[in-house]
Amino acid sequence: MSEPIRILQCLPSNMGYGGIETFVMNLYRNIDTKKVQFDFLIHGEGENSFEEEIKLLGGEIYRVPSIKRYIKYHKQMKKIFLKNSQKYNAIHIHCGYAIPYFDAKIAKKYGIDNIIVHSHSSNTEFTKRKIVQILLKNKLSKIAKYRLACSEEAAKWMFSNKAIEKKQYEIVKNAIDLDKYKFNINTREKIRKELNLEGKFVIGHIGRLAAAKNHIFLLEVFKKIYQNEKKSVLLLVGDGELKNEIKAKAKELNIIDKIIFIGKSNNVTNYLQAMDVFVFPSLYEGFGLAVLEAQVSGLQCFVSDTITKEIDVAQMVNFISLEKKPEEWANIILNSKEYKRENKSDIAKQKKYEIAELSKEMEKFYLMIKKG
Repeated sequence: MSEPIRILQCLPSNMGYGGIETFVMNLYRNIDTKKVQFDFLIHGEGENSFEEEIKLLGGEIYRVPSIKRYIKYHKQMKKIFLKNSQKYNAIHIHCGYAIPYFDAKIAKKYGIDNIIVHSHSSNTEFTKRKIVQILLKNKLSKIAKYRLACSEEAAKWMFSNKAIEKKQYEIVKNAIDLDKYKFNINTREKIRKELNLEGKFVIGHIGRLAAAKNHIFLLEVFKKIYQNEKKSVLLLVGDGELKNEIKAKAKELNIIDKIIFIGKSNNVTNYLQAMDVFVFPSLYEGFGLAVLEAQVSGLQCFVSDTITKEIDVAQMVNFISLEKKPEEWANIILNSKEYKRENKSDIAKQKKYEIAELSKEMEKFYLMIKKG
């Protein structure tokens, strides 16, 4: 039997439990590794939460410094590609910004012509990063042989106007293992008992503790909810660079003892079962994988209207403007808290959000790419 083709998966940071990493690992677990094998190029320092699993599945891992340390980054990238570029049919670059243009440029220079650029984010804020985005997106779009995006907004954010106008990209849905996220009353009761949440109104959130997720606003919303519903608890799943700042704000608002900080977790489905509603006031998202997971488990979701409407897969999403005050968010949530919770996996499957099916499609896509 012939050797599998190898695809180099290029990720913008270390392999934590973020949305991009979760998507790629879901794909890896379900693809036929006898036909297609993944290796990983990871940027920056930090723990690789999937390292052992990647190795068990047959993948190799390369690490390079953050691009902020450009000289060391470039030296290490050159070393990796000089030695290994002939192994790969393609490099699949997953990104939220156009900075990975430099990854693509180096990969192409040292022999990988098949460059797949996959946009996982969008951004409406005018920041220094957005200036860099404007400068690099046309170059990244041009060097890409294949352009993928998790939503129409993510495509518009990452690719050139020409590529968008000519529809020179494909939407790849952020599929998940739907069975894993089905609503399970027994799991719900078990987790709620373990966390002492019986009889509580549990507001849930899953996401990296980072600026884009807008946790400070979430805390202000929760305070208003708590003032009206004293049995309320905020359940936060995730970790990140703003953890201390978020805890400090919670103390300032005098709600720290009403919040459960779970930290990072490789089993968020259990915590979704324990929640009563899901609140997600992100400043921007490419798609919002956690919102899909929450819907499949039957949760009413309250999300910012900056997020693509494509996320409303099971008609469980309430879009709210970030221009509304925290008390307005709180009132909308409290007025909608009574509903019958049901499994929504069948709806998501009909709309092709099943990872096993997507994996077959991606396998065909990878096998279609000819080396050289």
